[in-house]
Amino acid sequence: MGTKRSEIFLMRELNTFESMTELLRKKGVEFKNLILKQEVIEANYYISKQLNVPLATKIFYLERLRVIEGNPLSVEKIFICYDRVKGMEKEEIGSQSFYGLLDRKYGYKVKKSKEEILIVEANERERELLELGKGEEVLLIKGNTFLGENAHFEYFELASLPSFYHFRSVSII
Repeated sequence: MGTKRSEIFLMRELNTFESMTELLRKKGVEFKNLILKQEVIEANYYISKQLNVPLATKIFYLERLRVIEGNPLSVEKIFICYDRVKGMEKEEIGSQSFYGLLDRKYGYKVKKSKEEILIVEANERERELLELGKGEEVLLIKGNTFLGENAHFEYFELASLPSFYHFRSVSII
């Protein structure tokens, strides 16, 4: 008998930045990242504002589904200015750490992220991918990563089962 979807979770430390793929590896669970879309698109109004770039700027777009212990638990969308990651649309990303690949191929290390955490009703695509019923909710994490203090790098959205991410913040006084 497999692990129930609601029993699988990742602990995210709010005061550090860590690759979800690396967290899954450390946890020792069976997982795969299914690439749904990996292409170059043009920034619409919303994405241009999130990345602080002009409308219609070329953007590398990655959409992947995280399947853990056979359960689809998270849909991830990543938007990065294409000029920063030329050729990424041809990379074999698979289940490797995306941030590890960015570091190895381009020398990028994310220094900071700003995130918003919401509970929202799943849209039609999220319901289909995460095997949810109409009216069910997802945990939506959306935000930006930065290479330096204010150097926008990426806009992302993660939609998951509400039980998949647990959060912890440690304050040192």
